[in-house]
Amino acid sequence: MLRLVTCDLFCIAERLLKINSKYRVFYNYVKECFEIHNNLVPSVLSMQFCVPYDVLDERTIEYAWTTRIENSFDIEEDMLEHNKNLEQSAINRMQDQLRTLEDMFEFANGTSCEIEFSKPVEWI
Repeated sequence: MLRLVTCDLFCIAERLLKINSKYRVFYNYVKECFEIHNNLVPSVLSMQFCVPYDVLDERTIEYAWTTRIENSFDIEEDMLEHNKNLEQSAINRMQDQLRTLEDMFEFANGTSCEIEFSKPVEWI
């Protein structure tokens, strides 16, 4: 169930109209979040974005500016760079784990020269 938000503490609904004259703010009671639609009558096709914050404030305006269609190329570049960084960090973690396993294997087989004991181990 959606409810049209026409008045809020920081006049976000009114300020969004300056970004796009068709933007309307709705509160979704099922999802418990604010949604921005591109039409007075909300539908699945009119939804522009779900506000990622619990309240309507200046962050909502900034988010609306950054998610505009004019910025889609920059957003795509950011997403690709972020995914590339995630992939590289996953590769680095796997390489670290592989090195650890190799060290453990070498130590278990007695081929490791990294650990030397100063005196022989005495068994009781």
